Amino acid sequence: MTTVTKFAGLLVGVSMFGLAGGMVASVSAQEAIKICSIDDRSGAAADTGNESFRGLELAVEEANALGGVGGHPIEIIEYDGKTDPQLTASFAARCAEDDGALLILGGNPAAPAAAITPIANEYGIPYFMMSAGTDNLTDNPAPYLFRFGPRNAQDAIAYSQMLEEQGFKRVALVFNTLPFGLDSAAVAKQYLAEHGIEVVAEEGYDVAATDLSPQIINIKAANPEVVLVFPYPADGARVLRTLDQLDVNAPVLVTRSALLKTLREIAGAASNGILIPNTVDTQRADVQAFFSAYEEKFGEKTQPTLYPVIGYDGAKAALDVIARPEVLAAIESGDLAAARTAFRDGVIAIGDFYGLQGKEGAHYHFADDQRHGSPDANWFTFITVENDGADLVLPDMNTFKPAS
Repeated sequence: MTTVTKFAGLLVGVSMFGLAGGMVASVSAQEAIKICSIDDRSGAAADTGNESFRGLELAVEEANALGGVGGHPIEIIEYDGKTDPQLTASFAARCAEDDGALLILGGNPAAPAAAITPIANEYGIPYFMMSAGTDNLTDNPAPYLFRFGPRNAQDAIAYSQMLEEQGFKRVALVFNTLPFGLDSAAVAKQYLAEHGIEVVAEEGYDVAATDLSPQIINIKAANPEVVLVFPYPADGARVLRTLDQLDVNAPVLVTRSALLKTLREIAGAASNGILIPNTVDTQRADVQAFFSAYEEKFGEKTQPTLYPVIGYDGAKAALDVIARPEVLAAIESGDLAAARTAFRDGVIAIGDFYGLQGKEGAHYHFADDQRHGSPDANWFTFITVENDGADLVLPDMNTFKPAS
């Protein structure tokens, strides 16, 4: 059975016992090895955190059923960062100092994900970042950071190539003015231009805005062949509903936010037919087996998105690194700082990790100067929405074309 320690309450301060007492956290032989999960579990992007946490749970449960790693059971300590960067940073410090975790895994929304990085560097604790997409998060490689999710630029490379292949020449952009939306729109313009696609309109909006008709009226007036939307869940649903209400008769592509069921549930019928870039190839047998195991474990069906897969992949990579002799030797000597360093070095030494993201044969790659593991090629697929937001299915790309 997987051991999970959950902290659901608000953290009001971080204990300074370790610093004040001059003590160093340690893990000795046969004690549990702790992985800290910090993510949004109840805030605006809770779907991402909850799904990736379940992927982590599955991987750890598999390892513990086989006796753990090197005889050590794996324990998960979980924190709900509530999409709050300050709270998330406080939890990261607690993981590193009070909890004696070997590593931190989490970080789906960009702002709280970024808040963990300086804490990881300060305490020398490895940090596996999940799906946070803002490009610059790994531009200057931090010593303990490794990102498993795709960058916004990689989404843009994939959909720009697809739009060119499908014959689109004129697009409109709709985006929220949070870092995710602004970054997504900026890289979209760059890669669309490289594929000869003109941006005929671009409209930003405040994420709290309730009336988006001014922006959508401007989009409609530009007569685009396709509309690209870069939202978070609730505001994305408002965009889709407004596009539908104002009869904008153009295909719609929504970036990975539409993989979240919250967006699709709120949008309802307005989400039918939208196209979404995804990094999960549902035709892979191992991907199908994973989602079957997920359904059996948690008693509910989940849609085939990157979020549970990325938690599983990150955990499996972590378990591979923990099994390295130098990591286990440091753990069993009681030197947690040395174990964390050996773990970081082990990720770089292994370099290539094969998981469930991407198409068959594609893999993550990390190096000392490359802390973003997802490749540009053979990583993305596309998926569409049916049944008023309930289901994600493979699209018929023959129907996703400019109106003739």
